[in-house]
Amino acid sequence: MKKIAIVAFAAAVTGCSNTSALEENISTLTNKVDALSTQVANLEAQQKAISKDAKAAKDAAEQALNDAKKANDRIDNVVSSYKK
Repeated sequence: MKKIAIVAFAAAVTGCSNTSALEENISTLTNKVDALSTQVANLEAQQKAISKDAKAAKDAAEQALNDAKKANDRIDNVVSSYKK
């Protein structure tokens, strides 16, 4: 029991002596987390912009396809009227 108390006391003393190093590490980690948070926010903004552009391109492609189908239908109607 005495050995456990001595080890615990030694660990407590050692832990207290390294508080400045610990605070420096915490500060460094906090700065890294802040930098990563900023990067994530930027990536989210880029993703939203890319998604918006992709949707616009898809809508334009669908509209072009619909226009092409309508043009083909008109051509088919003209051809069928000549065959009659």
